[in-house]
Amino acid sequence: MKFGVLGALTVWDDDGEARPIVQPKSKLLLAALLLEPGGIVSMDAVKDVMWGERQPPTATASLHNHVGRLRRALGGSDGERLRSVRHGFQLRVGEGELDGEAFARRLSRAQRRLGEGDWRTANEEATSALRLWRGSPLADLPAFATHPRVVSYQEQRLEALECRFDALLRLGRLDGLATELGALVKEHPLREAFHRQLMLVLDRTGRKAEAILVFHSLRGTLVEELGVEPGAAIQEVNQEILSSEPRPERLRPDTEPPAAPPRALRPAQLPMPPTEFVGRTDEITALRAALTAQSAHTAVAVVSGMAGVGKTGLALHAADGLRAAFPDGQLFLNLHGATPGIPPLDPAQALTALLCGLGVAARSLPSDVQAASALLRSVLAGTRTLLVLDDAASAGQVRPLLPAAPGCAVLITSRLPLGTLDPALHTPLALLSSAEGAQLLARASGRTWTAADDDAVGELVALCGRLPLALRVTAARLATRRVLTARNLVDRLAAQEQRLDHFDLDDLSVRRSLGVAYAALRASDAPRDRNAGLALLRIGALDLPTYPTFLVARLMGTGEREAEEALDRLVEVALLEDVSDGRYSAHDLVRVFARELARREDEQEECAAAVARALPWYTAKAGQAATALRCSTPSAVARDWEARGAAPFSDPAEAFAWGDQERENLLFLARQGGDGPLDHARLLELMQALFPYLQDRGRIEEMKSLVHATISLARAHGDVAAHHRALLDLGRICYTAGHLHDALILIDEAIVVGEGPHDRGAMVSMLGNRAALLKELGRGAEARAALDRCLALRTEELPATREAILLGHQGVVAELHDLRLAVRYHRRSLETAERSDYPLVQQMALCNLGHAHLALNEADLALDHFARGLAVASEASHWNAEREIRLGEARALRVLGRLEAAHRACETLRTLAAERGDLYATGLADHEHGHVLRASGDEPGARERWRSALRTLDRTDAPVLDELRLLVTADSLLASNCPVS
Repeated sequence: MKFGVLGALTVWDDDGEARPIVQPKSKLLLAALLLEPGGIVSMDAVKDVMWGERQPPTATASLHNHVGRLRRALGGSDGERLRSVRHGFQLRVGEGELDGEAFARRLSRAQRRLGEGDWRTANEEATSALRLWRGSPLADLPAFATHPRVVSYQEQRLEALECRFDALLRLGRLDGLATELGALVKEHPLREAFHRQLMLVLDRTGRKAEAILVFHSLRGTLVEELGVEPGAAIQEVNQEILSSEPRPERLRPDTEPPAAPPRALRPAQLPMPPTEFVGRTDEITALRAALTAQSAHTAVAVVSGMAGVGKTGLALHAADGLRAAFPDGQLFLNLHGATPGIPPLDPAQALTALLCGLGVAARSLPSDVQAASALLRSVLAGTRTLLVLDDAASAGQVRPLLPAAPGCAVLITSRLPLGTLDPALHTPLALLSSAEGAQLLARASGRTWTAADDDAVGELVALCGRLPLALRVTAARLATRRVLTARNLVDRLAAQEQRLDHFDLDDLSVRRSLGVAYAALRASDAPRDRNAGLALLRIGALDLPTYPTFLVARLMGTGEREAEEALDRLVEVALLEDVSDGRYSAHDLVRVFARELARREDEQEECAAAVARALPWYTAKAGQAATALRCSTPSAVARDWEARGAAPFSDPAEAFAWGDQERENLLFLARQGGDGPLDHARLLELMQALFPYLQDRGRIEEMKSLVHATISLARAHGDVAAHHRALLDLGRICYTAGHLHDALILIDEAIVVGEGPHDRGAMVSMLGNRAALLKELGRGAEARAALDRCLALRTEELPATREAILLGHQGVVAELHDLRLAVRYHRRSLETAERSDYPLVQQMALCNLGHAHLALNEADLALDHFARGLAVASEASHWNAEREIRLGEARALRVLGRLEAAHRACETLRTLAAERGDLYATGLADHEHGHVLRASGDEPGARERWRSALRTLDRTDAPVLDELRLLVTADSLLASNCPVS
């Protein structure tokens, strides 16, 4: 954010857009604070500004309201920008955020340079300072016209003008000065400096008589109004003019007037494009079209991307095919924006190189950037010339080098997108495809690959990150050492710690290319750049697939806003990619580079502390997500999570959304096991926290691998409680996958393991689950016995969620002998779940109710409950319940004769199951779909669905398996015209 007081009061956001401050009182408040940047302004002083002598009784309360409004207008209400302090207020204004302070710094530099005799720099600094002025300070707030700071700004502006005119006089650049100074002496009739400078300009441009008249006019005014004579400096100038003895250093310009000699040279500076170039045909076509399109202005195209991605090669290939389109010449200039060991060219150096390339004599080159830029535009006017500006550091470096007239074109490469140049085409360059990477390796190395090499070459391309620079270095090694094979290099590169060593050969180095960008960030004066360097360093300390802003903020030890700005800056300089809003990813080789940074001896301790700060919060947040999904976390554990800074989620939907975003990262940490950054306690905590989310999302394969790892870890560390929970989780996985007998065995084992350390309520839940599972296996007597044991253990009132689940188990077992009784249990389960305000348990109760009504041939009632079940947890659905609801919905629709809707319901279930890798649900959907197709008259389609269902469910304990075998066998017999016995 930036603030402007050198003109009407203005606030700009980070994108340069003006942010309006509408309330007049808020504007007065902001102006008063900006005139004391960073200082404390007393409450009385602010009230005087806002109300003067007529302060209302409510002035103090009203003032606090205005402070709150201003905080919100400035982008936040947390007090970080605008603080209330004892008896006053303080506005935080960062370096470079206030135009008045920037003006004062530039003026100070200009005056210092003038005193050192560096006229050119003095002129540039003074001119730069004056450009910040948009009018009188706070022109829209006349109450501040006599404020000491405003008066000081006005005086400093006059000093800046004096400094600029003195520098221009020393440089001999007199054009237009007489007019400017003539206006200023009328505006400031007593200011001797302007009169002295006007006299010198007039004398040096042959207007000696007018110069003498200026002196006499000033003298008359001073004597008449003040009774004093002019000062010694202007009297000395007057004597010099009268005696015609001008001092050489004042009268002789330092440079010859610039001239634009006739163009005799047609430059052809394009280097030879790399011969090993592959791919990029679409990009080349688009660039050539943009650079040759008819336009009223110079065509500008920008190619951006990370270090080593092939920007220069692409630009040279695109430009090489445009020689005929630009017959007046092709210029090429390396601006060294990111060249190891070489500072970027400044605009003056770049202009000198371009003008010399165009045949302008060195003695005719202006030393002033603006004059040289104008000369370049003049020389190129009316020509068709192509400029290729390679490796630009910034838009500011490039802007003075751009022609203005149509006919010319400029192709720029940079790690930054340079969006403020408003290019006709911006081409962000992606990595090569795997096939293109293999082609580049073969072409640059001279190797011919066989089919037997395909796997090794593919792995080698992947280890090179599909980055052209890394591939070229690898190809060079293959070309110079014929004994090396692709497999040899794969084995060497597999060790990540030394991988960048491999990509360092002669003048090609991935590490050096990345190091230039990192070093520039850490050495920058801008806090945003330094934070970006810190963010990259901290990312190296914790390896993850992606990096969310909130986690990087904890790694950095900053607020999320600072972290986001730092990460966005890393995207700008092509060290990170933004994969979604607030989430970032690094190229594989950037990851290796960042790890090297974090492992430096002087960084290891702080990086370890950063990880120790961030990961406990991250795992606690995963625990809070599990709590939101299950409502079963002990209060002491929840308090520990909150102590780590992990606030609870408001509802399951919010927890699901967080899990969807963080699943990949959390699974990555869990799969690292003991080799990762988590100790076994935190690792077990994370593994167990992940399970509810994975189960409810139906991610079966991920659940399996996670739970098996949890069991191994729990056994290894003798953690009985974790072992017990993991056995239950594995049983749930087996149930989800249709392996009901295995699920029963695991529940029984968990009951044995958990008899000691677990409470009676947990045992009630396990026995209730066992009863429901036995019922599904068709073992009714055992199911009733398990339920009786469960109810016998229940000696106290259960929490509403557990009570609702137990009532559901009673209803499920009652379905064996009395469906109406089952419906009553399920209704009580639903009523209890609704009191708990826990949508997942409500969903299970509605699912059970629907299936009970379906068994009673009440399909319309069943369909209503199924619809409610999908709606009640639309954003946070338990997959096991959802798939049973969708299956029941399809059956109810079929029974009601709504076959098109039933068909769609089956297809939807099949699609959702496929997304989750749930083969059991896929088989059940195919079974029901077969019945829908048969009811629709599509016998071949029905048979195909049943055969598919049988193949899928054959090794499960699906209750429909016997029916499926009969259906498929009957169809086979019919197809062979055999009678069915």
